[in-house]
Amino acid sequence: MYVKHSLIYLLAKLAPALASFVVLALYTRWMSAEEYGIFTTILVVASSVSLFAFGWLYVGIMRFWDKQTLTAGAVERLISASVLLIALLVGCATAVFAWLTGQWAVAGGFFAVFISSAFYEAYQRINSITLKVDYYLWAEVGRTVLTMGSGLLLVWAGYSWLGAIGGVILGVLLVLVLSGALWRYFRLSWQELDRGVLKSLLVYGLPLSLSFVLLEIIHAADRVMLGWLLGYAQAGEYAVAYNLPFQILMMLTSSLNLAAYPLVIRTLEQAGREQAEARLQQYFVLLMGVSIPAIFGLLGIAEAFIPLLVGPEFVPTSLSLLPWIGLAIFANCTYLFYVSLAFQLAEYTAGSVKVVGVAAVVNVVLNLILIPTQGVLGAVLASIAAYLICVVYGYYLGKQHFALNIPVLVLSKILLAALGMYLLMEQLPVLPLHGAYVVALKILLGMLTYAALVWLLDIGKVRQLVKTRCVWATCSISSPR
Repeated sequence: MYVKHSLIYLLAKLAPALASFVVLALYTRWMSAEEYGIFTTILVVASSVSLFAFGWLYVGIMRFWDKQTLTAGAVERLISASVLLIALLVGCATAVFAWLTGQWAVAGGFFAVFISSAFYEAYQRINSITLKVDYYLWAEVGRTVLTMGSGLLLVWAGYSWLGAIGGVILGVLLVLVLSGALWRYFRLSWQELDRGVLKSLLVYGLPLSLSFVLLEIIHAADRVMLGWLLGYAQAGEYAVAYNLPFQILMMLTSSLNLAAYPLVIRTLEQAGREQAEARLQQYFVLLMGVSIPAIFGLLGIAEAFIPLLVGPEFVPTSLSLLPWIGLAIFANCTYLFYVSLAFQLAEYTAGSVKVVGVAAVVNVVLNLILIPTQGVLGAVLASIAAYLICVVYGYYLGKQHFALNIPVLVLSKILLAALGMYLLMEQLPVLPLHGAYVVALKILLGMLTYAALVWLLDIGKVRQLVKTRCVWATCSISSPR
């Protein structure tokens, strides 16, 4: 089940990631930097508000699901009631913002994205928690295709960032309507809510929700403050440069987390703390073994890959910022998908608020200092500093409550293998081929090189694992049926 679910979640994450590359390539050619900056700013702010509004609920349900204190029906009622009530409150706040600033189009676009995405995310959480992974996959693929198709059509027709926002909304709503989820799940029923369970989820989840919001402040502050201090054009260039490595690394690491974290929780509840700590360390090795070569591989194909995806005016900024942005996103993923799990598993969620709170304050201050003098590079440096604080301070505080074992030797081997892969990719001579073929050749060379080095260095005891699987497969074939 673990392998199957990992592959399904990876496919579910792969669809929007691939679509984002297509959308990025066309939007950056059909929209100006300022228009693209408005579009991405709305998406980032809507995501931040959604995390604060609903993060407490989703992480709480995930953590306590294996304790058998929740039923599928209770989960559906909790999520639907929360979405409807919070959407009403956010709608009122959005109306006040529009009235005070006069930015009715921006406010309307934000709320439409927020409410439609809230319903969709709730539907997907229900599918995930109730192990309906096939529903999860097809909903994600459907949303991706519909969002991309309608968005590209509207932007091509001349609706600019409003068309891009419209595509996001249409894609989500069509999936909810066609699946029947919109009227099956989202009905307010206060009488059937379990107040005791709701209270437990609030106590556990609200600190985590706040920490997610603080992480989103770090994630969004650079774009928002670039737009404020230097204009939407600079924010748009930065967003384009950030999007490619973010999509790739988040796709890979979040897929691993979706599959592995429930298994760690189940091990903790059924086999005890020691076994769960060992399982968490195995997950860490896998996380590093995927994310580190992904960054080096992206650096190896960047000069051929980025011009294929983005408009010419965005290429110089994207190439110059890629190493720095890659480091920032790697630190972000390491904290989010490994270090922060110590607080969740130990049920000490207030610790995550302490860690991310310090990092968020540092990030905002550094943005104010560095953006006016360093421009977009200053925004990246502020993000790197903030995420490194999350990793270092979070590790120091988190390991006091739940063991976070770092196998230094294995980590060193992964770094060595990834570096060797990158150096070999860089040695590929200039070929008289289209950029897409060069990218494909470099990716193939990188994958083969990394796989060979993993085998030679025996990272994660891969030789023993392969031998065991081969013996098991041989026995299965030779056994009489």
